[in-house]
Amino acid sequence: MSEAGRRGPLGELRALKRTGLDGDPGRVRALLAELTDPLDLEAAGRLVGGAKQRAALDGTGSFRQTRIAFLASSTIDPLPPMAVAVLAREGVTARTRTAGFDQWRLEILSGAPTLGDLAPRLVSCLLDERAVLAEVSDLLDLESVERRCAGFADELKDWAHRCREVLGGTVVLTTVPLSQRVRARIVDYAGRARLAAAWHRMNADILALAADDAALVVIDSAGLDTPTTAADDRIRHIAGHAFSPHFLHAYAEELARVARADLGLARKCLVLDLDHTLWGGVVGDDGVGGIRVGGSYPGSAFSEFQQVVRDLGRQGVMLAVSSKNDEEIVEEAFASHPEMVLSRQDVLAMRADWRPKPDNVSEIARELNIGTDAMAFVDDNPVERGLMRHLLPEVAVPEMPEDPSGYALFVARAAGLDLLRLTEEDADRSRMYRAQNDREELKEGADSLEDYLHALESRLSLEPLDELNRDRLVQLFAKTNQFNLTGRRYGTDDIARLVREGGAFYTARLADRFGDNGLIAALALLPGPEGSWEIGNIVMSCRVFSRDVEHAIVSSVLRAARRHGASAVTASFTRTDRNAKFDGFYPEVGFTETTADPAQGTRRFHHDLAEVPAAPTWITITHGEESIDAL
Repeated sequence: MSEAGRRGPLGELRALKRTGLDGDPGRVRALLAELTDPLDLEAAGRLVGGAKQRAALDGTGSFRQTRIAFLASSTIDPLPPMAVAVLAREGVTARTRTAGFDQWRLEILSGAPTLGDLAPRLVSCLLDERAVLAEVSDLLDLESVERRCAGFADELKDWAHRCREVLGGTVVLTTVPLSQRVRARIVDYAGRARLAAAWHRMNADILALAADDAALVVIDSAGLDTPTTAADDRIRHIAGHAFSPHFLHAYAEELARVARADLGLARKCLVLDLDHTLWGGVVGDDGVGGIRVGGSYPGSAFSEFQQVVRDLGRQGVMLAVSSKNDEEIVEEAFASHPEMVLSRQDVLAMRADWRPKPDNVSEIARELNIGTDAMAFVDDNPVERGLMRHLLPEVAVPEMPEDPSGYALFVARAAGLDLLRLTEEDADRSRMYRAQNDREELKEGADSLEDYLHALESRLSLEPLDELNRDRLVQLFAKTNQFNLTGRRYGTDDIARLVREGGAFYTARLADRFGDNGLIAALALLPGPEGSWEIGNIVMSCRVFSRDVEHAIVSSVLRAARRHGASAVTASFTRTDRNAKFDGFYPEVGFTETTADPAQGTRRFHHDLAEVPAAPTWITITHGEESIDAL
């Protein structure tokens, strides 16, 4: 056995910490992926979560950063390092801070003296039954318990509003578990049912809080994958723990999904193997009639998996196939097997050949115009999974269960597809991809790029911020990396604050002869000094690159600014690791560079509005500058 094998994942992580985590960040993630025990994850989080270790991983350029504030009604000391470890496994470094024991109310009501300067992106509040029942003097008085339960969700709603005022960020609440210890003290079944009914209604009211609040996420604690919820009774008495290590681990996993979604890192594409993954058997050996899907087990398990995959596709997850197979027989299987749930039309990109699967995944990413870090790879073969992790470590590779009966739930939970909110653009992604194929065919047949652009018949409209486009606008700022001119990522609370200070936000929608591309860009306008306007940031989806949409947007802004009497429009460009190709954008649209800060990679620009460039002739602006109000 090798030295690394004798040390185990934790021992190797300790060794890497001594030599520097930045030396092999991919190995750090792989080692964290091997850890499943909650106590091991807690230890690993403490190894990789220090300021020096975070800085080392951040310096590799392959990690994103987040900040999480933790509040609770019980002791949760193991939770922050568990969350740090799980997030680092997913390519995110997390700076965390925890309020004192049972200080969840007081910390916020007193203006967040402990957590305030963290400026968290996420605020996690994990409550146990004591947060509800501490104000009930007699737990056998079920009328008092019912009244307390009936009002608790409204109390949490007010608390969350105050929390955002003092901390900002997205608030993450959970439903409150009810322990057997409380249930068991009631001797009659009718009384237990009455208590349970009141508790379920309270938790339903808590879940309903997220329906109308884009800055609030509610996790259903009953849906967490954990063998136990309550802490060991001795630990509860000695240390004030309410939750078991297994529950805290399951919660850390769920919080990591929320954090990734908040950063715009949700996976967009599921790349599927076929033999023994999407169906049972090997189609090349067994023939189309010999593969197992539908009917009794194990065919029923593969049918269930296909149903889940199809539903993921209906919500905008792009489905692709990479299988070591002959394409002709694969096409026959999709077309002719009577129990096949997925159709060939559900699959946006097909690679049935004998090439290495990492090569196919990279090629699929280019075809779909997404990064490989937006992909998840599902394969029953551990050798193929290991090769993918080694050659494309940024691709999510769930460690599949041995029994196909577990495929459906496992992949839905482990592939990293979670979103804070499903937008119209998310749900319509597959249709938009097919329309993009039609555009590419038109482009190949055009005599020139300009002829192609005119033939598209593009129509652009600017839409002011409202309740209908708010989620998409926040999502665009969160996840757009290439055309993101400053790297600023405005969250819900940032937007509300800037609007109060006189700023304005807009989305841009693009349609053409092949259909609606959806909301493809977001714009922040801020009041500047001496009557000027400032473009706080512009972000734009990569799917509309090379059509000069960004030129049309800025042209609309400049004309609106001149019409409203602005003295000038200013803007800045800050180089990130993804936006370098657009560093000349502002000079292209008539801006003059005024200052530069090489250390920060920031350049400042000014437009005097004397000559405003016209929008590209191949784009019709159906709603443009007239939608932009004075600042």
